[in-house]
Amino acid sequence: MTARRPRTTRRLAKAAAGPETTKRFSLRMREGAWKPSGEILLRRSYPSRLDMKQQAMDTISDLLVARGWVVDSDRPWLVLCLDEAVTNAMLHGNEGDPRLEIEVAVAVDARRWHVAISDLGEGFSMESVPDPDDPESLLLEHGRGIRLMRAWLSSLTYWRHGATVVMSRRRADI
Repeated sequence: MTARRPRTTRRLAKAAAGPETTKRFSLRMREGAWKPSGEILLRRSYPSRLDMKQQAMDTISDLLVARGWVVDSDRPWLVLCLDEAVTNAMLHGNEGDPRLEIEVAVAVDARRWHVAISDLGEGFSMESVPDPDDPESLLLEHGRGIRLMRAWLSSLTYWRHGATVVMSRRRADI
């Protein structure tokens, strides 16, 4: 029987190994621009105004549920993830400037749906995001979004230095 390494040693080893990947969730930061796989079903822009956030979330969630790719009982999870991503794009990426727009896109391939949300900001560094596995990060004002999204999504990938987030999950109809 092999002895388990202490938790901090495991976490450091995992960090050294590269992007966080488990059997069910993957978190990555990629270079360049997102190139959708599969068919793009929706591409729309919204001004960075919080009063437009609900319209963006409803448009995306209605599409995914209507197509059967997300079951209606999972709609609250989808809306939670969309709320986090749209709010971050509007408030952090575009700094709340209503003259700047966010772009949303929905794509689907044979197994997954993908929602991309892009802002015009400079992005962020993964090192600046608190460790979502650290219980103390729950007390911080920022950084809980990844923890919430990873509870339901299959993958979360950031492109353009974090100015585009792509949320993906296995289609419910498969």
